[in-house]
Amino acid sequence: MNTLSISPKPFVKTFQENMQRVDKRVNDYLANSNEDNIHDIRTAIRRIDVSFRTLPKNIRKKNRAHNYTTISKQLFKINSQIRDYDIIYGKLEKYSSEPVYTELTESLKKRRDAKLRSARKIALSLRKLPLPDINDDDISDKKLQQRFNKVASKFSDRIELNFPVVLTNVSKTEQLHEMRKDCKRLRYLLELLTDQNKETGRTISELEEMQDILGSIHDDDITITYLKRVRRPKAVHHILDDEMAERNKKYEGFVQFCKRNLSNSKENFFNQIRSLT
Repeated sequence: MNTLSISPKPFVKTFQENMQRVDKRVNDYLANSNEDNIHDIRTAIRRIDVSFRTLPKNIRKKNRAHNYTTISKQLFKINSQIRDYDIIYGKLEKYSSEPVYTELTESLKKRRDAKLRSARKIALSLRKLPLPDINDDDISDKKLQQRFNKVASKFSDRIELNFPVVLTNVSKTEQLHEMRKDCKRLRYLLELLTDQNKETGRTISELEEMQDILGSIHDDDITITYLKRVRRPKAVHHILDDEMAERNKKYEGFVQFCKRNLSNSKENFFNQIRSLT
């Protein structure tokens, strides 16, 4: 039985705060598109995306809300690509004394600059849009609760579906990436609740720890994928070996974390997320 309750008035207040955060971070991003502001705008958009998903369909599909969501997702996607280039660039810095370093980083910089020009255009178009106006009087308690339950179930079910796959197969990078995103989405969804009990707080902490571990592995995965596509594979063979060794070490750490924290006790992570719905 679901022990979590959500009501329109506090939800709309949090929604509006999330919306204002996106608006501010778009301005910060346009003023300076550095790594910190790229991170901040992505986080803000992810939070507002989860908020939008929680709205009843009749409000979610309104033109103003729909348009804002669509463009913000475009901005999120292209900044995720820019962020990946930054991660790869950072990982290659340890090889800066090698001739191949300049060749790799110059290529990355050109791609990043092109993506950033496109991203800034999208950010400008997003800034011109009026912020969606959500009124708690237009949202019934029942419909909001039903929608919240549905979204929470969707995220938790997908986490449970992907978990045994990524835990038993080191090469399932796509499923690992999807599980990481669902952990983050479920965490942001739970953070919409104004009255969080002890169990919910523990679940949020577990989700955050899980996403951090999986995020670090994902950073290795995108670097490995990039290096495998380099036209001169021999020049980066040792770099690739180093990154794969680091990735495997982190994956073993993930497995050990799961063995320590996902026992059959009442505080089992999956018992926690099952209890949400």
